[in-house]
Amino acid sequence: MLSRRTFLGLDAVRRIPRRAVVTIGVFDGVHAAHQRLLHRAVQLAHRLRGTSVAITFDPDPRTVLDPRHASPALMPLQTRVELLRALGIDWVWVIPFTKRFSRLTAQQFLRQILVRRLHAVALVVGGSFAFGHNRRGDLDVLRRLGPSCGIRLVPVPEIVRDGAVVSSSRIRGLIAAGHVKQAARLLGRPAALYGVVVRGTGRGRRLGFPTANIRLSPQAIPPQGVYAVMVSDPARGRRWRGVMNFGVRPTFGPGPVVCEAHLFGFSGTLVGRRVAVSLIARLRGERCFPSMDSLRSQVQRDMIRARRLLARPTSSRSR
Repeated sequence: MLSRRTFLGLDAVRRIPRRAVVTIGVFDGVHAAHQRLLHRAVQLAHRLRGTSVAITFDPDPRTVLDPRHASPALMPLQTRVELLRALGIDWVWVIPFTKRFSRLTAQQFLRQILVRRLHAVALVVGGSFAFGHNRRGDLDVLRRLGPSCGIRLVPVPEIVRDGAVVSSSRIRGLIAAGHVKQAARLLGRPAALYGVVVRGTGRGRRLGFPTANIRLSPQAIPPQGVYAVMVSDPARGRRWRGVMNFGVRPTFGPGPVVCEAHLFGFSGTLVGRRVAVSLIARLRGERCFPSMDSLRSQVQRDMIRARRLLARPTSSRSR
């Protein structure tokens, strides 16, 4: 069985994989359409007794080429790589995207990356795939150039759900609108926030509901409010149900936006741990309460509702 490898850098691949079956993309979110591509690459590589290779880019090309219109990521690079590998990809090659790299023509990219570095035998791509300078390399270019390079083109149809193509930009829009259940349908799992637990002010503990305060990495965020969540510590393989407040905590006066989660049945500390907060359902918007007692009563109601929602089977939550 091939060992799983991650290569960081344009020159990081120092040996040629066996019969490389390649798929290429930013793969932000590793959503349902990405998963179809990745599964197809893994299946074909297995049939050929070869190596499945996912090429991804960091940073997202849009942040380099058009930073004013770049969108926030759905997840950090580390999580993206972990998901690619969890789907069975043998090699993940992270190529730094720079303006210099962006100037490679489609033919140069094909020959320098796919042929010279990987000796690729197949390329698995979606119907809207484009590559090379100014995205001039499309499926027609691949059909014309691929055979002379010994590369078989494997196009994979796009996925349509709820009347539109599944895409990272569509998922960002759903998260921004607070439609976390619809976003989960396109992702194939709940949308999540990612960050590191830091020390907080202790206000939640004084209210009787201690919280993990999470410093989020730059990413797509939902509207301020209260959510039923699953919080996981991937490195330790631990998960907890809980309720999260994302907002400015107006009852306590003006302040910065914070992300804090109360974990049911948890004791101890997660300070310093990298966590993922899966958004299962939005319970309500954030609001200012007239007293600490009224806030405490509302939090108790939020917890009861969150426990009820989180106790349901996964399939029923997405409806």
